[in-house]
This record gives sequence, C-alpha cells and structure tokens, in this order.
Amino acid sequence: MKRYLNILLLSTLLLGQIPDSRIVAEWEPALGTLIRWPLGIPSDLVVELASDDFLYVLVENNNQENSARNSFSSWNVNLDNVDFIYTQTYSHWTRDHGPQFLIGQNSWSVVNQQFDGYPEETGCVLEDSQGCDEGMLMVDCSGNEFCNNQPEYAEYDCYIANENCSDFNEDGVVSDWLGDDYCDDGTWGVDFLCNEYSWDCGDCGELINDDNGYCDQSALSLNRHENMARPHDGDARGWEEDDDTNIDFANHIGWDILDLPLFWTGGNFMTDGYGMGFSTELMVNENNLSQSEFLNISQDYLNLDTYHIFDNPNELSIQHIDCMAKLVGPETIIIKQVSENSPEYECIENFAESFEELNTFYGRPFEIHRIYCPSIVSSWWEINPVAAYTNSLILNNKVLVPQYGNLYDQSALEVYSQAMPGYEVIGFDNNTNEPWYGEDALHCRTMGIFDPEMIHISHKSIRTEEVVNNSEIYIEVEVLDYGLVLSELESVTVHWKYESEDGPFGSFPLLYSDNIYLGQFPQLNSSSEIEYYIEAINTGGKTSTHPNAGFHTFTTQEGMFGDINQDFNIDVLDVVVLVNYILSLSDGDLIGTDLNNDNVVNVLDVIILINLILL
Repeated sequence: MKRYLNILLLSTLLLGQIPDSRIVAEWEPALGTLIRWPLGIPSDLVVELASDDFLYVLVENNNQENSARNSFSSWNVNLDNVDFIYTQTYSHWTRDHGPQFLIGQNSWSVVNQQFDGYPEETGCVLEDSQGCDEGMLMVDCSGNEFCNNQPEYAEYDCYIANENCSDFNEDGVVSDWLGDDYCDDGTWGVDFLCNEYSWDCGDCGELINDDNGYCDQSALSLNRHENMARPHDGDARGWEEDDDTNIDFANHIGWDILDLPLFWTGGNFMTDGYGMGFSTELMVNENNLSQSEFLNISQDYLNLDTYHIFDNPNELSIQHIDCMAKLVGPETIIIKQVSENSPEYECIENFAESFEELNTFYGRPFEIHRIYCPSIVSSWWEINPVAAYTNSLILNNKVLVPQYGNLYDQSALEVYSQAMPGYEVIGFDNNTNEPWYGEDALHCRTMGIFDPEMIHISHKSIRTEEVVNNSEIYIEVEVLDYGLVLSELESVTVHWKYESEDGPFGSFPLLYSDNIYLGQFPQLNSSSEIEYYIEAINTGGKTSTHPNAGFHTFTTQEGMFGDINQDFNIDVLDVVVLVNYILSLSDGDLIGTDLNNDNVVNVLDVIILINLILL
C-alpha cells in the first residue's frame, strides 16, 4: 500500500549546507504573530502573544480597530506591541491564507499564494474493509465499496434502507440517502445513479426505475452539508476575501511580494527550513494539477527540492498536516496517536511509519515523538474528531499548545517538553464561541511573522548513539547572518553543562575555517547527560542560538574501570592523566580516579591502576 510519495527534484547542495534560498521554518527567530479581528482565539492567548513580541492584527476598518483596541486595553494587552493592518478578511484562519516567507542572502519575500477555502477529501483507504458488520458491505454504481450502516452523517441510519437497515440512531425513523434531495453522483463519496439503487430516487433529476422499492418511503428532509469542511456563512461573503491579505500585509510592512500560482494552504504545509516540504495529497489535488506539475512549481518558486506528499490519513476531512504532525526542529517531529478503537487508527500509524523511512537534511532518521490525542465532542463537519495537540504554535522561546479540558492535556504538554527541552510550554483552553476543534485549533488561527535580518545557525546536533569516544566529541556549525551578509560574526560559542549540575553553563569558542565553525568538547565524564546550545553574536550585538530556545542533549559513553582518559583502553596514558591529576596539573574533577574508594585520590590509586595494566 502506498504511504507517501517522496519527490527529490534536485539536490546540488552539500550535505548540511544552508540553501541559497529557502522557506523559513516555524521555530526560527520571529518578530511576532499575525491574527485577525474579530478573533478566533481566547483573550489570554492574545495577551501572551503581545507580551514579548509584536502582534499584527488584521482589521477591515477603523471601527474594527477601535473595537479591538478597547477589548485589548480591558484585557491588559501590551498595545505598544500591537500593529493593526487594514485588509478585507472573511475568516480568522490566518495560518491558511496568511504569509509564508522566502529568505535568501540578499532577498526576503512574502509568499502570496492563492486561497479559496477548504475542500474536503476522503482518505484512510485500507487494503481490506475491516469494521463493517456482516451483511452491510455493499458496492455502489461505480464499483466502490461502502459500509451501509456507517453513513457519513449522523442524521442517517444507512446509505440504503434495505432489509438490513433499522433505526440505528434511535430517532424514531429509518432514514437513508435515497430520495433525500441530495444528488449522489459521486460528489458525496458514493454513486447511486443506476437501476440497482433506483437512480437515487430522482435526487439528480433522473427518471426513477424503482425495482427494489427504495423510493416508496416518505421523503425525509435532512441536513447533509456542503462538501466544505469549515462553516460558510452564505453567499453574501466568501473565502476570496482572504485571498489578498498577504498583499496588504506586505505593503503595510514594506516587504517584497512573491506571487505563487498555487493553492498552498498553510495548515497543510510543514518545512524543515532547508528545502524540504511536507503535505497531504489534498494539497496537490485542490490545484487540479498533476503531481509533477505541482512539484515543479514548488521547486521553481519556493526552492522546495524535496517534497514529501502523504496519503490522506483521515476518512473525510480537510486533511491538514498540522492536525496530524508537528515539526519542532529540522530533525524532530511530534506525530499524533489515536485510540486503537478509532476507525482511523491504522491509517494514522501508516502515516507515522512513513516518517520512519525518511532522512533529515543532515542525512539521518527523524527523532519521532508520539502524542496521544483522545476523542472529543466536536461540530457537525468533523468525522472521528480527536484533540489536535499537534496544532500548536512555536513563537521564539515558547510553545503554545491547545488544551481540551481532559485528562490528556498535561501529558500533551509533557511530550512537547521532552521533544523541546528548555522551551517554555504553555497550554491554552478556549471557552469562546469558537472553541478548539479536531481540525481547527491554535495553530490554524495564528501565523508567525519572521525576522528578515535573523542570524541563522545550522547544526547537526550530537546524538547519543553517535558518541564513540568521550574525549573526542567534535562540533560543527554553519552560520548565516542575513542582516550583515558582508560582515563577520563577532563570536560563535558553545555553552554546555552536565544535566546533574545546576549550572552555570561552561563555554568554549568555535573557530572559523572554510565557512564552517569547528570545535571540540573537553574530555567529558562517562555515562553523563550533557546539555548544550550554540550562540552566535554579530558586531551589532544581535544574538541567535541553536536551538532557538532551550538546549540539545546527549549522553556520553559508559566508562571502564581504570580508563581515566575514557579512550576505551587501560594503558600508560591513564597513568599519566592520573599522576597529573594528583599533582594538580589537570583542571577540574575526574570521575573514576578514586579507584580504591577511600575518598582520596593518591599514590595508592596509581598502584591499583598499574596493577590493572600489568594483569
């Protein structure tokens, strides 16, 4: 079964080299966040977004700005950090119609994609038809299987009211899809335009040939909603009003615009920041292009050289990837996990397994964390809804995570803390009239606005399984200062400490050589967890760290008794290190030197070590 399509269009870069032009990733240095008024987020989230960073607010007119200002003031929002931008908007989903950013050494552009709402698609197609009761598996007029007692909408008992159908939803009537005034020509996922299904009992305007007696029932008027997953207010206004927000935003800030001839909905896109993209197949399908055409445009305009297109994991939804997974760094991803009782369990597991087969920008597997997402009570447009914990926002040193008021909220926050050590992880409930849903939560309603003059650090972090020798742990860093392209950095430094110590962090400088900064850790104690981060400072005093907040971790190799210098050999070199330590010629404490455990390191320990060597 196909799980994903990995398209590698072009790769002329050296492994680990920062691309000349790239789409910015969510965890990179940000100026602030873009939201829309009227709001789709709770007031405490607005306060948090404006507390340390800029908050860009889309409003349509002066009345809306005044209304927002009055509310913000009453909530104690930091208005000094708020910037109002005038534009026509229809929805508060700034993630989807808002801007992505293309950055280069001498360029910075706001991507102005096309936007026209939220088409739904089916997915989660398994190789067999598990979960369908005996006698309920049927085939429509186009040869597609469907489970008769599992209709798409809860108002119905069955697709077809045959002898096996009854009042399953216990509303007092037996209702089905034939003769309900909705044309089932495949638009709604099934095709009933043939004699076997009585030509949908005339719902498509066809002549009825009712040999099976399906059309003898009294007509029922039920609410089967349009194939658009988020609610639409009617014909007076529409999604096209969101289509120009990026133009108005870019003009307001004074940034260049890149017009992209694609529907490229932000919630269905993730990037590692190095030319690798991730979307479900709905992204391709809504453009009415072949996959090769879509991918070629993505490469030409966005420099996305590797684009992973995944099977739609949900039975029926907008299939946005930000409700399935969350890249929290170039090599770390959080993927949702659902109950084994969910009809989508196997499809979500297939989706997760697809990432196990991929390599990162640095040529090694992703570090994968799973986050359990329990079932929730949602609205009519969602099928199999679960808590969208992956639908979070990374904003500089913070991670803002939706909460659903259930027992799994805290464990979701803990997953983020494990995947992103040192970040401030904050949960947000939403008790407004627009609560968090399964396909629509915090990430959908916010959009990061990034710093075009950022200092970008690229670093293949040290992993425990790659540590071979505790005395020879090297570090390599590439730094690109987008604000001072022709200037040298003032310093690039590694800060580190043992996890068991409260601090402070020690440090050592990295030396510049052939566009790379290089260095080596001092000899580290065995079996110890190390925390470290990299800091770059330019001549203007601007700083950046890697990771953007918090720190990386790894664990050193286990030691051998008597292996003082931890080179996995017990020899005369260990004697030299031990003697120098006793004579105070070596700095710091050395674990493993007190060989006789008498709490004193002296000549007796040297004698034990020599005897070990002579054995």
